Amino acid sequence: MYLFNFLPLLSFVAMVSSQELSQHIMVRPHMDFISAHGTRLFRHGRPHYISGANYWQAMNLGMASGPSSARARVHDDLSHLSSLGVNMVRILAASEGSQYGWQPDRMYPALMTAPGTYDMDVFDGLDWFLAQLPRYNMTAVVSLSNYWTWSGGVAQYVSWATDTRIPYPVQWDHLRQVFAGGEYQAYLDYTNRFYADPQLYNTTQMWLRDHIHRVVTRTNAYTGLEYRDDPSILAWELMNEPQIIPGDYDAMFRWIDETASFIRALDARHLVTTGAESKNGQQWFSVMHRSEYISLASAHFWPLNWGLYNSTDSTLGSVDFAIQEMRKFVEGVSQWSQELDMPCVLFEYGMMRDQWGSSAGLGAYAPSASVTHRNRFYAAVADAVAENGGCHGEGALAGSAFWAYAGSARPPVLPTEEVSWTGDPPHEPPGWNSVYDNDTLTLSVIRDFSERLNGCQLVY
Repeated sequence: MYLFNFLPLLSFVAMVSSQELSQHIMVRPHMDFISAHGTRLFRHGRPHYISGANYWQAMNLGMASGPSSARARVHDDLSHLSSLGVNMVRILAASEGSQYGWQPDRMYPALMTAPGTYDMDVFDGLDWFLAQLPRYNMTAVVSLSNYWTWSGGVAQYVSWATDTRIPYPVQWDHLRQVFAGGEYQAYLDYTNRFYADPQLYNTTQMWLRDHIHRVVTRTNAYTGLEYRDDPSILAWELMNEPQIIPGDYDAMFRWIDETASFIRALDARHLVTTGAESKNGQQWFSVMHRSEYISLASAHFWPLNWGLYNSTDSTLGSVDFAIQEMRKFVEGVSQWSQELDMPCVLFEYGMMRDQWGSSAGLGAYAPSASVTHRNRFYAAVADAVAENGGCHGEGALAGSAFWAYAGSARPPVLPTEEVSWTGDPPHEPPGWNSVYDNDTLTLSVIRDFSERLNGCQLVY
């Protein structure tokens, strides 16, 4: 069965009156919100730059109890990041469970167990985490959905709507310590139905908008603020890495424009960004950012995933080629953002620990594995971002966020299907791209980058 009769709910989530919006703004004015003017971000009337970390595991770690609960660790991690000058974490406010029971390589417990049904303990974890950010002088970019299956993702929306099983792509087999699984294109075709199949569109979008409404208007149990009133939230992100609909610019723009418009009707003050990688060239970049409701451009850069880095090459040749391509990419998205007159953030960049021919898995990605190529790459990213934005450059880059912070967490020492909650999502080898609290040289690069951005703010 493909379509369901949820018209009453659709009417509810689509109806946000201008009167409600104006009353909401009048009730809680606040000067702490980060805003965008031209190609710059501002806070308290001064330019604001982002030195960020991806911390996707936030809401589960913030739970009061359960296998993922680790509130003491969260305090340690945020304290350490803050000491490095990191002022933003990018987190998820979405995870979805399957109607078929436990599924491989996914976050559990899930926030949404079925359309419109939530695990309130996970929601409480999100409340708690957001409530901690002011003490560390941090904000959060909050992603409202995910293209990939490691959190359930929008493929799960398609699964719910069609009562079919997700054709998982190649993922890390934690027991056999190898990458295994299905066909990548089959997964893309299936997941793109979320916003490209006219038979499913009304249903999947109704569920997503209901979720967005619940998150954006939720009252935080620890602060008493509705999320839309919380200046600790820097921006709402439509989706982590929405993939293009091949050849169909109109359908992609329609989904972005409608979804961003819905968010803006609920919340007129927070920034809205797409979550796009921006890897498909300027035309697609424009499609994914030209909506009047998008106020912050998004880009990611992954040299290994994009075939720009050879992890078995221990010389500098491969990493320097990746750096060369990264610089071109950053210069490109900066120029494209300038043409759209909006700031851009490199919300993800990462590189694995040194492998150089070793078998992947517990040994190659242990915390003891070296990170010489990563450190070189991170330093080059910092230079490229600084040169293409801020007071030392003329571009639109307002900062960046590395992927990802594991902090005091460590991967398992034996094969297990239990989620390790390091910096790597459940579908990848734990420790692969993780930055640990004892990666001294990597952390030094991050601190230096933060200090450069702070210098930009002082110069203004």
